[in-house]
Amino acid sequence: MGGEFLKRPQVREEIVRVAEVAAEEHGYEIVEVEITKQQPTRVIITVFRKEGVNIDDCAEISRAINDGIDDDLIQGQYTLEVQSPGLDRPIRTKDDYRRNLGNKVEVHLYKKLNDRKDFIGILTDYGDDTVDIREENGETVTFDSKSISLMRQVIEF
Repeated sequence: MGGEFLKRPQVREEIVRVAEVAAEEHGYEIVEVEITKQQPTRVIITVFRKEGVNIDDCAEISRAINDGIDDDLIQGQYTLEVQSPGLDRPIRTKDDYRRNLGNKVEVHLYKKLNDRKDFIGILTDYGDDTVDIREENGETVTFDSKSISLMRQVIEF
C-alpha cells in the first residue's frame, strides 16, 4: 500500500478478502467481519465450521489473516480477534439458516401465529421469504422471515 491510506470501505473489503482466503484455505467459512472505529482499531472475525471451532482453530486462522494483512492497511495499532459464532448467536441471514439446517431452534415472532409467538423445532427449510421448522409433534410451521423477531439455536444440556 506504500503509505497511501485506503478509505474505510476499501479497508473493510481488503480485510474481508484476506479473511475469506485464509478461512477457506483452512476449511472454515467467514460468518461476520466487524471493524470498530475506536482506537486501537479492533478487527473481529467470526468463523464457522460444521464440526465446530476451538481456540486452536481461532489462533491458526488469526495467524493466517494477520500474515495476509498489509502493514499499511490499517492506520495505527489494531487488534485482531477470531471467534466462533457461539451457540446463542441470532440466526438472521440465509447463510445462518443454511448453517443451522437440521438444528433445533427457537423462534420468537413479533405477532402471534396460531395464538403463539414462541416456537421450538428443527430448522428444516428456508426460502427467500420463509423459514420452516418441524415441531416435536411432527407438524411443520412456516414463518414469514420478516415476522421473526429472534431465532437462535436451542442449547440443551
